[in-house]
Amino acid sequence: MARSMLLVGAAALAGVSLASAQAVISAQGCTSRSFSIPSWFVTDLNASDEGASFSLLNRATNQTAEYTCQGANCEAEEEIEDLVASVQLSGTTASVSVNQTWSCSDRNPQTKFTAAGTASVSLTDGKAASSPLLVKGSLLQPVALTPRYNEGPTGHDSPGCLAKSEKPSWLLSHVIWADQDGDEITSVKEQRLTFILTNLANGYEASCMSQGPVATNIFCAGTEFQSFTIGRYSISTAVQFDPATYSVTVNQTWFCDDHDPAKPLQIAASGTLPLPLECDTEPIPSSPSHLKKFCTVPNTDSTATLSGTLGTVVTLPPYAIEDPVPATQDSCTLSSIYNPRWQFSYFSTYNGSISFEIILQTNRGFRYPNPVYQGEATGDGWFECEMGYDGGAQVPEGPLWPYKCQFAWDEGRKELSLRAEWECLELDAENPVRFSGVSTATVNSNIVCEKVEHREYTDEPLGEGEELTIPEPVGVVDYCYTENPGYSWIGDIKDVIWTSGKSL
Repeated sequence: MARSMLLVGAAALAGVSLASAQAVISAQGCTSRSFSIPSWFVTDLNASDEGASFSLLNRATNQTAEYTCQGANCEAEEEIEDLVASVQLSGTTASVSVNQTWSCSDRNPQTKFTAAGTASVSLTDGKAASSPLLVKGSLLQPVALTPRYNEGPTGHDSPGCLAKSEKPSWLLSHVIWADQDGDEITSVKEQRLTFILTNLANGYEASCMSQGPVATNIFCAGTEFQSFTIGRYSISTAVQFDPATYSVTVNQTWFCDDHDPAKPLQIAASGTLPLPLECDTEPIPSSPSHLKKFCTVPNTDSTATLSGTLGTVVTLPPYAIEDPVPATQDSCTLSSIYNPRWQFSYFSTYNGSISFEIILQTNRGFRYPNPVYQGEATGDGWFECEMGYDGGAQVPEGPLWPYKCQFAWDEGRKELSLRAEWECLELDAENPVRFSGVSTATVNSNIVCEKVEHREYTDEPLGEGEELTIPEPVGVVDYCYTENPGYSWIGDIKDVIWTSGKSL
């Protein structure tokens, strides 16, 4: 039964049309897709020494073309300007190369793109063994970059993932069960189950644990909580435990495309195992009439194998596992090109020295702005920016604030001007898109000032046995700040110039 379900899933996907594949990108406009997935689907590829034929779909524009080839020279049935495609044969392998220029007018200004890419596929009786074939492109204009694809969930392309999934099983290791029947006065009533769950089809590991008065629902977490590059499909695990019978029930969903990335599968399975535990029981010292129990599986690493039953198998769109996640809002790059704005906040002056916080207005989720402090004067009222803590390297977009800037403050007009350079990493971390621009924004908030004691601190490290002390005040200075501490304001960025280059 398990085998037939998997084969049905794979067979169903074999007939997926290009319309199904396009559904992956339908939520995006031409411009957004051109930056994130400049690529093509090749279908109906037939090739021999005499020639070849195939259909081509541009995934950014949804434009299609039908090609026939004599040798390496290919011509479209209906000529498409600035589109060149070719097929090269080497034994039983065909390599398809595409170079295309197109324009997108869904944004203002209209943007022209050029991309090129090559992909290979093995042939069986002159037909492509995998269809559609994905030709990933690198952008050549308006900037040079190769969009980042996702790694996908653990083990999705590991050899044997699909075959082993026909008979799903898991290894539970380092199993520990603790049950304490406390009196809730001198000791607590508590149950705790911990173990590591390993899927034997793909090698995925999750740490599972529960703690509380009754351990029934077990929380499991794996790499999906630690990686930004898994993509839209992450492995999900639900575990229940019956303390009366020591039975563990696992429900898990994972993904396999080792058989063919054009035909990825989402696989669900479940299984139940009474854990073969051996327990030691002893009285609780603070409450001898109550007991605590500690149990493990009596073998090396306290392991047990759970055999499961295959559940629902779902076919996914071609290459969906590693495809970039379709954006619903503009991220760093598109915001910087088509609607560049800074958000400023926490403006203050201390003894005449200016500071504020800054972050790019974009679909950033929850991100703290970064502080900017007044650096050396550069003339004409401008100062170098000294950037504060930079936590941007921890997320795919990178920092959403300048890596270099200068600012000027017009106290009479309450205007903050900024000349800044910044970069966006989310499309291609090795070749980010770099930007520069200027902005001027008014602080439309009441600024209040007060006198505060000034202390001078040293950066010198403490000596051995020396304790940190607060220095005595050396005077009184003016401290000014926006009356509303939550006030923020927006500054449009003008004269934006953008290019690509190696990451700083």
